[in-house]
Amino acid sequence: MKALRPALCVLAPSVAGFIPPLRDALLYDRAAILHGEWWRLWSGHWMHFSPSHFFWNAVVIAGAGTWLEVRRPGLLGRFLFLAAPLLSVTFLFGAPTMAFYGGLSGLATGVVVLLALAQLARPQARRAWWLGVLALVGLKLGVDAFAPGPLFADFGGQVVRTSVLAHAMGAAAAILFFLSPARRSPLGVEPVLSTGSRS
Repeated sequence: MKALRPALCVLAPSVAGFIPPLRDALLYDRAAILHGEWWRLWSGHWMHFSPSHFFWNAVVIAGAGTWLEVRRPGLLGRFLFLAAPLLSVTFLFGAPTMAFYGGLSGLATGVVVLLALAQLARPQARRAWWLGVLALVGLKLGVDAFAPGPLFADFGGQVVRTSVLAHAMGAAAAILFFLSPARRSPLGVEPVLSTGSRS
């Protein structure tokens, strides 16, 4: 249960997304960001458009994020802190017609990719399993590119489009983060956990 706490802390700010005045103040809003509301570069990812939208993102973050936290304590928080504004800035320059954005799906994709890369770096890793996870992420990106709407989330009739750019950038951010010094612990040493199991 202790390992689940970081993932739950990551998800907690999403509660604000169900309070309309707070959601309006925190959602990724291109015009507002360009007028100086820089916090939205981070906060917009935690705002969701429906309970279903939040649920599916929460499942991925809670599962993959907890597993990542067990293997590499602190990595989840550092990745999300750096990746969130990177994705948002990409939207500003790469998707100028995207007026609003909300949801953790881009970051959740990144967490899954980061977990797979961290596992593949372990000598005792089941390489075929984690390469399969990366292949599934690639397949999901391909499906997102051609699917007429979201695969899982229900937006209750709202016109909400899946952002393939967000998911692709989440995966790219995970690869960049994994290759950078930022993934290392504050002391510059990766923690080593003693375990007799393989995963």
